Amino acid sequence: MSGGESSVTDDPIAIIEAAIERLRDDVGAIVEPAVVAAFSILRATDLPNYLRLRHKAKEANKGCLVTELDKAVQQSLPGGGDEPSALDELVALARNQCQLKHDADRNAVAIIPMPGRQEIWRVYSTGYEEWLRSAYWRTKEAGVPETTMKSALATIAAAGINDGEQIDLHVRAAKDDAGYLIDLCDEQWRAVLVTPTGWQVLNHSPAYFTRTQSMRPLPEPERGGDIGQLWQHTNIPANRRVMVLTWLLDSFRPDTPFPVLELVGEQGSAKSTTQAVLRSLVDPNKVMLRGRPKTVEDIFVAAANNWLVSYENLSGLTAEQQDAFCTLATGGGFASRQLYTNGEEHIMETKRPVVLNGIAVVATRPDLIDRVIHVDMPTIPPEARRDEADTSAAWERDRPRVFGALLDLFANALRILPSVKLAHKQRMADFERFGEAVARALGFEPGDFQRLYAELVRASIDRALESNAVAQVLDKYFEERISPWNWQGTAGQLYDLLNNQIIPDRSTWPKSPKGLADQLRRIAPAYRAKGIEISHLGHSRDGALWRIAPIRTHSTATPPGVEGGIRYGAHRE
Repeated sequence: MSGGESSVTDDPIAIIEAAIERLRDDVGAIVEPAVVAAFSILRATDLPNYLRLRHKAKEANKGCLVTELDKAVQQSLPGGGDEPSALDELVALARNQCQLKHDADRNAVAIIPMPGRQEIWRVYSTGYEEWLRSAYWRTKEAGVPETTMKSALATIAAAGINDGEQIDLHVRAAKDDAGYLIDLCDEQWRAVLVTPTGWQVLNHSPAYFTRTQSMRPLPEPERGGDIGQLWQHTNIPANRRVMVLTWLLDSFRPDTPFPVLELVGEQGSAKSTTQAVLRSLVDPNKVMLRGRPKTVEDIFVAAANNWLVSYENLSGLTAEQQDAFCTLATGGGFASRQLYTNGEEHIMETKRPVVLNGIAVVATRPDLIDRVIHVDMPTIPPEARRDEADTSAAWERDRPRVFGALLDLFANALRILPSVKLAHKQRMADFERFGEAVARALGFEPGDFQRLYAELVRASIDRALESNAVAQVLDKYFEERISPWNWQGTAGQLYDLLNNQIIPDRSTWPKSPKGLADQLRRIAPAYRAKGIEISHLGHSRDGALWRIAPIRTHSTATPPGVEGGIRYGAHRE
């Protein structure tokens, strides 16, 4: 050739290296026709050198647009005009590197095999989007526009929903045939398996665990720990420690209802510190304690993104919020409109353990009180208080051993549990039976936990009635009668009788006989536990008939939960 020109077929590498030298001062040098042709030859015949020189060009000048080079090379190749779009490449990445499935609610799930671990993310999650962006960058060294990412996620989700199989997806805790599984939430995606014979850390969990961005890892458990160390970092009184331990372990049992732990104490009783320590053994989170929820929806959103729902410094909860915590404890859902443009519902269904704290009692509704483990926390003397930095460092040092000791106790309780039989059961019977197993594993005598729990239930019943205006007036009225607790009539008649009494709080007093009847239904379980039956007898010409009378039993024995010959939870004969 003449004019100083040379054929690219002679030495494409030399042509590219010369262009890279000029690239330092001329960003257009890399996309000159001869250079593009040289790159095209390398891509077809020598891919390793193509990638090396492409990277070298990018390093030579940060302003070099290698994506433009890629386009030019692609177009110069046979059939190169049909370059796949970024959307196609993202979907291809997902299909090639992930197993796309869906859960029971038809939410798409991506299972990503990685060296030494397996990551599991919901397709519509920050974690999966970050993985997809990172995978695309490693492949193309380019970012993804937001609109393209949304389209890609929608396509990937459709593939998981329509082509993938259904799987059971779990957060933090799961139950299978072998035992209970706890997600450590660490970088290796390991889990702990707890069975009646012991516990072990598994590198690959048999259950599908996913997580949210705010979840934090549990400590790697250490053997040989002492559960007594937990009380050095919390302010739980001795008579409630077995209850709290049972609540902690029960939080890992998703197959049973969860009680609600309520920590109550004055300022300076270490409520928040104790709550944070307890949570760090169950479900560590970026935000360990949250402020008062504004709405019921806030509670269910928190439940959807956390295993343990944790609120602090509560001065009170609305009736609807207390009902929501009841629903969370036993399992249920919350429905709202999905979009303002249609009438479909968005349903959040879940079951979660809950812990609350406040200076005053938070749970005041009978339904919630039935599910509460109430702990009155003593005030810490000024001379016994410690700096937060010191207490935090000491707890992080002891936490792995305490967590290991907690797992030891869990395994021992599971071994004992099949032998536990309860003749008399409280409302939260699964918790009561498991607590009896935990207590025996700690060395308590059979029946000790039942007695403690019965005392707690009785105190809760009294607290429920003390906070209810109708119950206060009802108690006062019948205390003054010659034949106490023996009445029958209509709701209207009872309303007139009670409405003439001294009512301490008119703001919560029912406005009508129907409102009174609604309150009677609500407080009836608490009175029944105290040996008083409040029963609806049907309707008469004058209105709904009600009867208030004592419950009698033929038994002379006094099982756990019995006072004065009246059996708690007995049925009217």
